[in-house]
Amino acid sequence: MRYTRSFALLAPVLSMGLALLGGCGSGGSSPTASSTTAATTSTTTNPVPSAATPPPAPKARTTTVSGWLPYWTRTQGDVTIDAYAGIGLDEVNLFGIGLDPDGTLAKVSGIEDPARVAIIHAKGGEVIPTIYDVHDSTALAAVLSSPSARARAIQSMLDLLDGGDYDGIDLDFEHAKTSNRDEFSRFVADLGAQVKARGKVFSVTVPGKRLGSRSWGGYDYAALGAAADRFKIMTYGYSGKWKLYPGGPIAPTDWIEKVLDYAVTLVDRDKIQIGIPFYGYDWPSDGSTIRSVTSIRARTLLATTGATATFDASRGESTFTYTENGVDHVVWFQGARSIEAKAALVDRYQVRGLAVWALGYGDAPEWNAIRSVLIK
Repeated sequence: MRYTRSFALLAPVLSMGLALLGGCGSGGSSPTASSTTAATTSTTTNPVPSAATPPPAPKARTTTVSGWLPYWTRTQGDVTIDAYAGIGLDEVNLFGIGLDPDGTLAKVSGIEDPARVAIIHAKGGEVIPTIYDVHDSTALAAVLSSPSARARAIQSMLDLLDGGDYDGIDLDFEHAKTSNRDEFSRFVADLGAQVKARGKVFSVTVPGKRLGSRSWGGYDYAALGAAADRFKIMTYGYSGKWKLYPGGPIAPTDWIEKVLDYAVTLVDRDKIQIGIPFYGYDWPSDGSTIRSVTSIRARTLLATTGATATFDASRGESTFTYTENGVDHVVWFQGARSIEAKAALVDRYQVRGLAVWALGYGDAPEWNAIRSVLIK
């Protein structure tokens, strides 16, 4: 159920400080829409936008909660859809369609199941498939450098939209480079204009970056935001498998706030969706394999090890420790309080809503946390 809300003007936010499961994030062996590089802080001479500038006057607006459905979690994801579509989950992004270097699309069998699409629509939700490049790091550059591949890519995505009972399309291209930044923006704008001309939703998913970051130079927030109806920011992947024991938070709220401080100066607030993870990581002290853990798996670990989770309010994330076969482990994950802390940023920044990575990684505690904050 999409719902309209009116927010009270909140006090300004002061000085506020990416992942396959880790997926439209990273971790595990499956491709995802993931942002796997940690946030980079650097000094810049660019003017600093005023974080103290209050949001615009409150107005009634629509709040949207979307969730990516990866092809490898379809069974558990369908359980989430059955339980929450239309009553907390407004938009489902089918995640199993990749852009190839020649501009054609590679589809995972079953991701476009018409029965699933019909169920989501019957419950009042939207179905917006995601087209990604995480399966081939060369695909986007090849498409942008070839006029024929570029034209074929746009037509392939429009054919996808026209050929299914879809409400729009979402782009998750994670290999844009500084060198092709402008061409990428033009490509997105050209596709977006044709999607909108069909009366459909055009969504763009981007990595999270803050003012002065030298990472993710290929993403022009202002240009991409102008082209999009919905602007999903992957504000997760702050810590991941590259980080040594004892690890750290996956999507700390103080970092998300800094990303939003930057984004709202360039993109309309009513387009922005805050990406939140339903996963975490398990760091062993002996240097062995760092394991990704879904929120569901984290709860199982808590039950089987007898550990007690603590909530770090300064980072907006939950953590616990346990010992297995003599090896100490530290786990950072998303519990209900973590999800509530991130969902609260929708009110604080008066943005459109949330984008969840990923359906099937969380269950009732996570979805009820979102509902408790956003459905009033």
